[in-house]
Amino acid sequence: MDGETASLDQLILKALPCPVLVVDTGGILIYLNSASERELGVKKEEVISRPLTESLYQGKKFDHRGRYSSALIETLETGREFSLRLEEIKTALYIVPKVFLVDTSILRNQDGGVLGACAIYHNFLRDRRLLKETVMNRLTTVSEQFETIYAFAEAIGARDQYTMGHSEKVAEYARLIAEALGLSEKDVDLAYICGIVHDVGKIGVPENILNKPGALTAQEFKQITSHPEKGAAILSHISWLEHVVPVVLAHHERYDGRGYPQGLRGEEIPLLSRILAVADAFDAMTSDRSYRKALPVPVAIDELKRHAGGQFDPRVVEAFMRILGEYKE
Repeated sequence: MDGETASLDQLILKALPCPVLVVDTGGILIYLNSASERELGVKKEEVISRPLTESLYQGKKFDHRGRYSSALIETLETGREFSLRLEEIKTALYIVPKVFLVDTSILRNQDGGVLGACAIYHNFLRDRRLLKETVMNRLTTVSEQFETIYAFAEAIGARDQYTMGHSEKVAEYARLIAEALGLSEKDVDLAYICGIVHDVGKIGVPENILNKPGALTAQEFKQITSHPEKGAAILSHISWLEHVVPVVLAHHERYDGRGYPQGLRGEEIPLLSRILAVADAFDAMTSDRSYRKALPVPVAIDELKRHAGGQFDPRVVEAFMRILGEYKE
């Protein structure tokens, strides 16, 4: 019966839709399920029996702030178990890391001795409940208001097939850039929230314009360029988003002063808006749109570099280049 139970346990682990990893007392990866291969972009035969930090964390036990890169390794070495800890994992399939919320546990034998540790990884971009429980608990207790914001974003996504996925990627890029610039945890979280809602104003733009495959007329372009003001107006009705409003309003301003809607220049533009501008442009260039196919990543990188000091804040571009350089290795 014990053999049957063990086989059933293995079948359950294999069928789970989220990655499950197990390490032994030396931090060596001894088990991963099918979802781990799919979600993390690794092959079982290449990572099993190897140190976890080498396989998924570029050999780095600690990040640039001196914190454990892996919640699983921290649990193993300190005994501290985590519930929904935010974590980045670098995979071979993505130019920037994927973000997960991690649950960890110590594995013990019947006598209480430590056998290793295990972790379950939730893709928090796919699970709005987990996102609210982490980021929003740090920012505010008014989670119902955040549900309203996601409702706006999803309403736009229903009208514009590119916007919702785009917003989530812009939010993640913005979060990484804010971290690379050394901003506070609160501002890093705020950068993510601003990314999620930066295109909320598109709810006021006709769908035929949002998805038009060809060039826009002058009048259509005017309607598109009104979306930062419309977005700021929508968000201004939610009191705890007062710090988000000026960021969304200015996310299409240019560093050289030739942007819209106010023609702000340089340091006049909120830093988070300058961060969004780079994140927004990079994802727009590397994604398929109704009017063109995605550009190759090297071409998009060259465009960011070429327009640093003109369209974009050079310091923000440089920070993003560091991120891309680190994760391309």
